[in-house]
Amino acid sequence: MRTLTALDPLRFAGAILFIALWQTATLVVSSIILPGPLSVLQRAVADFWSAPALSYYGVEDPSLFANLLYTAENVAIAVLLGSAIGVTLGLLLARIWFVRAAIDPIMMTAGTVPILIAAPFLLIWFGVGRASAVSLVAFYVVVILYVSAQRAALNLDAIYENSALTLGAGKHQMLRDILIPATVPEILGGFRITLVGSWGLEAVAELLGSQSGIGKILEVLAGATDPQGILATLLVLGVAAILADALAAALIARFAAWNFAAR
Repeated sequence: MRTLTALDPLRFAGAILFIALWQTATLVVSSIILPGPLSVLQRAVADFWSAPALSYYGVEDPSLFANLLYTAENVAIAVLLGSAIGVTLGLLLARIWFVRAAIDPIMMTAGTVPILIAAPFLLIWFGVGRASAVSLVAFYVVVILYVSAQRAALNLDAIYENSALTLGAGKHQMLRDILIPATVPEILGGFRITLVGSWGLEAVAELLGSQSGIGKILEVLAGATDPQGILATLLVLGVAAILADALAAALIARFAAWNFAAR
């Protein structure tokens, strides 16, 4: 039986190595260009609950926490909405080959559209605000989970479905007792990948016109040429993404414990 451990020494070693390289780089690069890890951490702590300077740049709620919360809400809405659509389409079309043959090229092409190309169209259609950012992230989540769910269904050995049909199983039973349980682990793996990537996509979407969110803060700090503030904001965003991934991993391990136990 294989178990998942919450604490991985290699992850800590990688983080320590990254910080050490960062600190070493500050010895040869001016702190104006590359602030040190400690100063960035202090800035993140100082600005987390209150950052009055941000109010001068038009940020509605001048604190990293409030804007991180806005970004997190958008990520949650986009991931849940995109997952529902992508997984449903992927599982259904995996069993309807002629529809899949027509839809697959469209989905694959849509997935290759750069975010900076798609964003202006969504801004025109949905305006500046939450709807455009959520739509942009959800769009990419749909594409990734559509592919993940479809491949999981296509990789399912036909012997299981054939055996169920032999025993008189109907379509609903096939879906409930064979297809969904067999594809859940692979779909959840794809879900975890999209969750991690959605934080970065959401920040980029907010860069292009949002009035709130981590992306908005990055935009105003870049305009003010404040590398320490930018790195502090990225640190907060990165920690949030790591915590969300850890939570998702724990839920996946619990929800699909039978799968890990079988390996």
